[in-house]
Amino acid sequence: MDRVKIGNTFRAIRVEMGLRQADVAARAGVSQQSVSDLECGRFGGLSVNTYCEMARAVDADVSLAPRWRGSKLDRLLDRKHAQIQNRVAEVLGGHGWEVRTEFSFNVYGERGSVDLLGWHPTSRALLVVEVKTELTDLQETLRVLDMKHRVVPVVSRSNCGWNPLVVGSVLVMPDASTHRDLAERHSALMSASLPSRTWAVRHWVIEPSGTMRGIWFLRNTGEGGANWRVQPSRRVRKPTAGPRSAQPRSQRPG
Repeated sequence: MDRVKIGNTFRAIRVEMGLRQADVAARAGVSQQSVSDLECGRFGGLSVNTYCEMARAVDADVSLAPRWRGSKLDRLLDRKHAQIQNRVAEVLGGHGWEVRTEFSFNVYGERGSVDLLGWHPTSRALLVVEVKTELTDLQETLRVLDMKHRVVPVVSRSNCGWNPLVVGSVLVMPDASTHRDLAERHSALMSASLPSRTWAVRHWVIEPSGTMRGIWFLRNTGEGGANWRVQPSRRVRKPTAGPRSAQPRSQRPG
């Protein structure tokens, strides 16, 4: 992390916007000294929330995604993404959905790719699925998913011959405390954009009816097959000094 560069960037944005440090402090709900420390690269004591609030005060986006061993991190995230994607496809297929993966579209400059696109012939329901293993920019994710909910049904008519009566869109994430905490911290925003939660999403998948927008947290299970959950991340345990004796405690030497 280049703290001097970050500080200079904040200062340049603030000056360009015609704001004083006191103005930014008032917008972010922090002291002017905190803004000064940030611009000087002395922000080791600031919390992540405070840092993000000060960025929001100058209309700046912040990326806190960690970097790790170059392309190896991309491969690691891709593997988890593919695992969740495959599990959701199994679930949908088990309830009579036709599934297409990585469905691309480009309509009047609005372009992108849908992780999973589901079609339920019986009810003529369309489901747009966005899979996220990590959520680094909530507002951008919600904006993109809203765009797909609006654009993809139109594309599906021309490209797939599907004419949906009802449309659903769902954000799928692993059932982890970090993701649930994020949803809780931004409950007002999430409820407005994605009001349905896991149980309601599951019910809609089984019996599609009306428009649905929601969040689907997938949990771990050891049962296998087409279910609602994903395998857990491997837990790293501290190595032991060596195997212990199999003798009963009473027979071990004191």
